[in-house]
Amino acid sequence: MKKIADLDRSTLGILGLILAVILFFSVNVIAAFTLKNYRLDLTQEKLYSLSEGSVRAINQIQEPITIRFYLSGKLAKVSQIHATYAVRVIELLEQYASASDGKIKLEIIDPEPFSKQEDEALTYGLKGIPVGNSSEYVYLGLTLSNSSDRRRTIALLDPSRERFLEYDITKYLTDLTRAKRPTIGIISTLPIDGRGEPHLMYPKYHPRWAVMNVVRDIFNVRFISRQTLDIPADIDVLMLVNPKKFNEETLYAIDQHIMRGGNMLVLIDPFSETEVALGEVPYSIRPDIDKLLDNWGISFDPSHFVADTILARTVTHNENEKSVQTKFPPWLSVNETYLSPEDPVTNAISTINLAYAGKFEVTKKIDDLTVTPLIFSSKDSELLPAIDGLSPDPAAMLRNFTPDGKNMIMGLRIKGTPNSAFDKAPTRNFLKQRPEAHIPKALAPVNIILIADSDFLADKFWTTKSNMLGVEQLYPFAGNADLIVNALDNLSGAASLIDLRSKAEWRRPFTVIENLALNAGRKYRAQETLLFTELQAAQARLKELTQRSSNENKELLSREDQSEIQALQERIIVLRSSLRSVQNILSRDIFALQSTIILLNVIFVPVLLVIIALFVSWRRRVRRLQAR
Repeated sequence: MKKIADLDRSTLGILGLILAVILFFSVNVIAAFTLKNYRLDLTQEKLYSLSEGSVRAINQIQEPITIRFYLSGKLAKVSQIHATYAVRVIELLEQYASASDGKIKLEIIDPEPFSKQEDEALTYGLKGIPVGNSSEYVYLGLTLSNSSDRRRTIALLDPSRERFLEYDITKYLTDLTRAKRPTIGIISTLPIDGRGEPHLMYPKYHPRWAVMNVVRDIFNVRFISRQTLDIPADIDVLMLVNPKKFNEETLYAIDQHIMRGGNMLVLIDPFSETEVALGEVPYSIRPDIDKLLDNWGISFDPSHFVADTILARTVTHNENEKSVQTKFPPWLSVNETYLSPEDPVTNAISTINLAYAGKFEVTKKIDDLTVTPLIFSSKDSELLPAIDGLSPDPAAMLRNFTPDGKNMIMGLRIKGTPNSAFDKAPTRNFLKQRPEAHIPKALAPVNIILIADSDFLADKFWTTKSNMLGVEQLYPFAGNADLIVNALDNLSGAASLIDLRSKAEWRRPFTVIENLALNAGRKYRAQETLLFTELQAAQARLKELTQRSSNENKELLSREDQSEIQALQERIIVLRSSLRSVQNILSRDIFALQSTIILLNVIFVPVLLVIIALFVSWRRRVRRLQAR
C-alpha cells in the first residue's frame, strides 16, 4: 500500500485506466456467458421483448414446434443489411425457444449451393437472393412446423419489415397450435376479395384487397351471397361489409344467426369511395340493416359523414392553379387518444385511417344489452352531407367548418342477449334450409362490433406493397388491418395476437408540432375566410358587369360601371395578393414552429447538458482549492 501511495497522480491515472479497460472486457465476457438469457429492453414500445400475446401463444403449445431458420453463410457478401438483420432474427428466435421450456426447437441451417439443405429450402417455398451473375443463391427465411407436419413459411425475411417480425412468427405459431381455424363468413357489396380475371375484359378486373390476404392467413374465409336464406352453422363470425340491397329473408337469416349465439362484425358506410369508383351511387341507397340497429337501440345516419379538423389527414390538392398541402376533414387519422383503451380490440392500436366515416347514436337503452363506444371523433368535428363527397373541396370545407363541440361515435361494441328483430319468419321464406322454429331471443350472449366505415379496408388507406423476388410484402402505415383481425380474433375467441399488433405500427409523430401547426392554422383561417368571401363577391360582381357589356341588346356600360369594373379588377388583384400572403404566413409560421422545436431538441438540450457538466466540474475545482 505504501508503494502505491508513493506513485504520482499521472501514473495512478494510467494504471486506473488500464484496470478499467480490463474490468470492462472481463464483465462483458462473463456477462456473455452467464447472463445470456437476461435482457433489459429500454425502448418505449418494448420492440426487443416478447409481448404478452407471444408468451400466451407459447404457453398454449400442446405439441412440439420446430422452427428452421435458413441462413446462408455467404449472406454478408451479398447484402450486409440482410446479414445484420439475420442477427436480430436469431436473437428473437432464441427468445421464443427460451420461453417455450423446450416446446419450441430452433434449428439454424446453412443451405449451401446445390446441397440437400438448399433443395429442402426450395421445397418449403423459400426465395433465394441471387449471388451476382452466378447461378448461386443465398437464403434468409424460416419455416415453422408441428408434429403432424403442418408447416408455415416466411419465404424471405425483409429487413424493412423488422417491426412486423414478431407478429409474423406468433401469427403462424398460433395457427399451428389451433386444433381448428375459426371460420369467417363474409357478405360484402364491395370487391374486397377481388373480381374478374386479369386477362378478361369483362367483368372489370379488381385485385384482392391486401386486408383479405391478412385475414386469409389466419382464418378460414367463406363468402356468402346477399340473397342467402340461411347462415351456415359452422360460421364462427359473420362479417358484413357495406351491407345494402338485402331482401327480407337474408335480413332474417342474419337475425337468426345472432339469435343462435353467433357473433358479428359490421362495417357500414354513409359514403363509399369504392362504390364511386365502381360507378355506383353510394349515397342514394339506404343501408338495409336499420331494422336490426333499431332493435339494438342504435341509429345510423347514412346521409351524413363525419368531418374532423383535429384528426384530418394532410392531402395535396390544386388551389388557385397551385399544388398545396392542406387538411382534408373527411379523411381521418384516428390516434390512440380517440380509441377505447379498455377494449382489447382497440387498446393495442396506435392509429387507424378512416374515410367518410359515419356516426352512430345510442337512441334507447335495451334490456340485457350493453353498448360500449370504441372509436370517437374529436370535439372539433361536424357532420357533412354525404353528397359533398362526390366533388370534395378541402379548402372550402375548412373555410366553412363549424365544429359541433362533441365527440361522435364511429365504432362501438354491443354485448348481451338481444331479442329478435322479427316476430316470425317472413312469409316468403318457404325455401329456408333450417327446419328449426323461429328463435325470439338470443340463446347465448353475443358480441357485435359496428364500425361506421368500409372504405378503410382499401389498400390506399393503410398500406403500401412491394414485390421482392416474387414475394409480396406489405408495409402498413396504419392499423386498419390490425383492427379487423383484432375484431375477428376477439369475436371468434382467439385473442392471443391482439396486444402483439401494437408493434406493427410504431409511428412516433411530433404531436407538439402537429398541435402548434393546427393552432397556427386556426389563427389565420378566419382572416383567410374573410378574404376569400370578399374575393368571391368581387369576382361575381365583375362577372355580372362583364356579361352586361357583352350583351348586344343592352346599352353600353355607363362610365360608373366602367369605373366599377376597373376598381373590381384592381381589388381582385389586391385580394389575391392578400390571400397568398396569409397562406404564405401560415406556412412560414408552421415551418418556424417546427424549426424551433427541432432546434431545441437537437442543439439546446445537448448544449444545456454541456453547461451543467462544466458547472459541476468548476464547482469541484473550487472546492478542491478551498480545501487546500
